[in-house]
Amino acid sequence: MIRNKLIVIFAVTTMVAMIQTAQASISLADLAGTPGATLSIGDKTFSGFGYTASGLTSFNPNQIFVTATESGGIDYLTWSGNISLTSGSTATADLLLNYIVTANRGTINMIDQSYTGSAINGLLAVDETAAIGAFGGTQVGYSHLQPGDMSDPPAEIGQGDNLIINPSQSVLYVTKDIALAVISPNGGSITIDQVEQSFHQVPEPSAMLLG
Repeated sequence: MIRNKLIVIFAVTTMVAMIQTAQASISLADLAGTPGATLSIGDKTFSGFGYTASGLTSFNPNQIFVTATESGGIDYLTWSGNISLTSGSTATADLLLNYIVTANRGTINMIDQSYTGSAINGLLAVDETAAIGAFGGTQVGYSHLQPGDMSDPPAEIGQGDNLIINPSQSVLYVTKDIALAVISPNGGSITIDQVEQSFHQVPEPSAMLLG
């Protein structure tokens, strides 16, 4: 009887985990177009999604999927899909992605990012700004990525990276600015397949569970 009860508990727990995983990935179009839409993972809640695209980017919010995951006690938010610029001459494009991250236990003391992509006869930059109070508010964190520098950390002082949130915050307004440019008059292409950020906090969720 006890063994059967344990099996039932395990099955229910597994089902809940599967439902949470399934709910943790949704298109940017749905997130930005649905009032009050949120994603949650661990103790983090992501809300306030929005975007602004300009230039010749192939960006389609229906084909960009935002996924919240957890690994090793660290929570991640990943944007995946086709963010690209292809042109037969010089061209530029820009994409702004906004969201709010809330830590429901503890406070966030570092936010970092990485991307996968490539550039042929072109340039790209992925800038992430963390602010308090509102989008465009007081800046408390910053990360800049470019070709050859595809992840932070480590922070590069020369590029102005400021990954440490000090003092740590329970709510951050994050703006990710993705800039693409074809610099050759003969054309070129730039593609970003994925941008990911992770959130570190005091104390980490795993430590809180042990307390």
